[in-house]
Amino acid sequence: MAGTPTKKLFTAEIKMMKEKGQELPQHVFETSGSEAAPTPTSKGVSNAQLLSAILDLQIIMRKNNQASAEPAAAPVAAPEPSDASPETTQLEQDFEAATALKNEIRALSRSIQETKSEIRSMQGGTQGGDQVLKASHELDAVVQATEDATNIILESTEKIDELAAKLQNNADNEDDRGAADEIMEITIKMIEACNFQDLTGQRITKVVSALKYVEDRINAMIEIWGEEDISEVDASVADETDGDKNLLNGPAMGDEGIAQDDIDALFD
Repeated sequence: MAGTPTKKLFTAEIKMMKEKGQELPQHVFETSGSEAAPTPTSKGVSNAQLLSAILDLQIIMRKNNQASAEPAAAPVAAPEPSDASPETTQLEQDFEAATALKNEIRALSRSIQETKSEIRSMQGGTQGGDQVLKASHELDAVVQATEDATNIILESTEKIDELAAKLQNNADNEDDRGAADEIMEITIKMIEACNFQDLTGQRITKVVSALKYVEDRINAMIEIWGEEDISEVDASVADETDGDKNLLNGPAMGDEGIAQDDIDALFD
């Protein structure tokens, strides 16, 4: 019956036992089969064991050298912390938007104030009241004056034409009849030239319509802001009708002129 197999110790285990002063088992120095038993040294370690330990040490040193020769892996850079959190960035954007909106509101307020001042200038800041309305009335007066003058010219031309026809019929010689014919031709040209009144009247009427449209828009803005608010605004345009400029107003309007009764009253 075969004996209990003995555990074969490794070189490292033998070395550790020696360092601790432990006694080595007897089978360490025994041989099995035809193997020759290793010759122990003076300290109980054979040459074969010593050679094996040296080889193991060389392998360990070679591995350490290879590990030290390999470049070390570059450390992973930690992500840089963000300067500001998303909440802070959103607050900054909201603040910038609010500042821009505030500036726009201020600019709009200044524009409204300037518009009020300009409306005040047209509405009653100068002598004569509403300038837009006054301009419309002046243009209406121009159309009416040219129309009246044209009617007078046409009536006079027709009378001249009638007189020229009588002269032609009563002429005793060719010279008188030729002169009458020439007068009649001139009257025809005068009648044709009076067509200017229709063209200018139509154009001036368009301008008057545009001015009335502007006047309606101004009155609408006055109603929105309030007439009292407009009246408190200083006019931006000063009245420049001083001195001789007051004399350059042209003929008075029909309802603005001095009545003949007022003139007669001065002499009573």
